[in-house]
Amino acid sequence: MYIKFNDSDSERESPVQCTVIPQGGTIVTLRFPTNTELVVNTSGFTLYLDAEMLQDIGGDSYTGFTTIYRNDNETARYNGYQLSNDGSVYTAPQLPDPEEFAPEPYVPTLEEVQEQKITEMNLMQQSVIQSGVQVTLFDGTQEHFTLSEQDQTSLMGLQTQVVQGVDNIPWHTSDQTQPCRYYSNADMALIVTAAMQYVTYHVTYYRDLRIYIRSLDNKDEVNTVYYGMEIPPEYQSEPLRDMLSAMAAGGTDAED
Repeated sequence: MYIKFNDSDSERESPVQCTVIPQGGTIVTLRFPTNTELVVNTSGFTLYLDAEMLQDIGGDSYTGFTTIYRNDNETARYNGYQLSNDGSVYTAPQLPDPEEFAPEPYVPTLEEVQEQKITEMNLMQQSVIQSGVQVTLFDGTQEHFTLSEQDQTSLMGLQTQVVQGVDNIPWHTSDQTQPCRYYSNADMALIVTAAMQYVTYHVTYYRDLRIYIRSLDNKDEVNTVYYGMEIPPEYQSEPLRDMLSAMAAGGTDAED
């Protein structure tokens, strides 16, 4: 197909090759070959089947298409544009506001906040226990011993050797650069006792802290809880109070 715009300079001016696609009677799409320079024209046009303009196949149907309906990146893809014969222009559809359809942020319940805090405190307790304990041996030197679950299980077994009076009991410090060494029965008794007291304190402290967390009726209060804080006296169990009293009297701190 070929078109000749109404404002052409001469009746004998050559028409332009173009694909014409009517849409709904009021809009027409013009598509030009990709090797043709796109020049927008709004004077209306006549449609011919041949380049010699002998076969008019549009008549007056397209003379009134004088308004740019759409000329943007989308029409540029096919090297063309759209015209309308009623003055209408293309309006891009309004995209919905993402916030309008966004789900409401989830607000956890008090119980969920409490359980999340309890999980956090449990992880802290395990980390503190496994980090180990500092023990002062009979010669006054201090050594640090890790207390992983495997360490705790092994120390429980060594406690039997201490009770049996076995001397020269092999064990290792947390210093991985140091080899395993023998400890006297007396030193191993100190190590085992310190380790058991350390683990017992933190297990007891965590259990009381868990009860305290579940007693709170305010999310902000729950969020302020941290491992190592002083638990209010009314939520301290009798064993915890006794251990705290013993530590205060002896100047020791089971938290270290």
